[in-house]
Amino acid sequence: MGRALERLWYPGEAPGGQRLLRAVTTPLSWAYRAGLAARPGPRPGKAGRPVIAVGNLTAGGSGKTPLVIELVASLLRKGVRVAVLSRGYGRSGRGIRVVNPPAGDWGTPDEVGDEPVLIARRCPGAVVVVGADRVAAGRYAVQQFRPDVLVCDDAFQHRRLYRDLDVLAVHARLGFGNGRLLPRGPLREPVEQVRRAGLVVFTHADPADTVAGLRRRHWLPEIIPAAHCMFSPNGWVQGPGLEPLDLPRGTAVLAACGVAHPEVFFESCRQAGLELLQTRSYGDHQTWTRRTVARLRAEAGRLGAKAVVVTEKDLVRMPQHGEGPGVVALRLEARWPDDAGLAVVEMAIAELAMHPGG
Repeated sequence: MGRALERLWYPGEAPGGQRLLRAVTTPLSWAYRAGLAARPGPRPGKAGRPVIAVGNLTAGGSGKTPLVIELVASLLRKGVRVAVLSRGYGRSGRGIRVVNPPAGDWGTPDEVGDEPVLIARRCPGAVVVVGADRVAAGRYAVQQFRPDVLVCDDAFQHRRLYRDLDVLAVHARLGFGNGRLLPRGPLREPVEQVRRAGLVVFTHADPADTVAGLRRRHWLPEIIPAAHCMFSPNGWVQGPGLEPLDLPRGTAVLAACGVAHPEVFFESCRQAGLELLQTRSYGDHQTWTRRTVARLRAEAGRLGAKAVVVTEKDLVRMPQHGEGPGVVALRLEARWPDDAGLAVVEMAIAELAMHPGG
């Protein structure tokens, strides 16, 4: 998102005068609300397996994809067969596509989307199916791969697919911003729609945060189960296959990213012990051309940086050829501050398994 919109949506994080932008976006927000109200009621179709839908109420930056990866990995560790459904945001391909088939072409991020490729690389035991029609994609996954559970990414607003559990990711610090609908605020839907969630996970929590405190801060009803997690640095990877490598603490780098809330990524790099000589931020789901990457690597070389550090989502989209310091990605892992938080998540999933509606 642009810095001007960020200051408008999250005034406590980035204060500044926004009178003109408020005047322009307020009527657009009213029109957006009217469009939401005019939508026909959902007639959800079933895919034939229990469905866990993971999403958010705000535009970008809630930690939804790392949370999907964590939930899928947890299910796989328990021996559950998982298929992940994704629309493949920004992809050029059409129809249903399997990102990581048992044999064959994985597809490129341009063809299937960057998040499906990242999920497939991080969770090789799960199959990832991409399709705009997620009812059709879910039924295809069930027919072809016989999963026990379907995990639907970025699906809180996707009402056509019946779900057994809605998991809502809420940024612990930013919450729902100014509480306004797009584009006046960050909300995709009115904040009261949080009541549809079967589980809220506060992401990007600070070590001092508690679930009770986060409930009060963001007005979350007690009736909705909640947990909180942090995303902590956990090593470095390189190349489109995300192969591990070592990067010593104190290494001087140029940090770059194409994600919402880039300052969160830069802070994670500092927590990992890197010296950030320069930072560069681009739009969410940035298209990384050879020219752009070459410029970053050349700038890193002039600064004396040992590497260009990006997010994993950026790395899977980046061309890998060129001169200058190499490009590596910081790996972030979800960490639950206490066993009780993880127990809330596992209890919600166990309840789904005992009483599936799919």
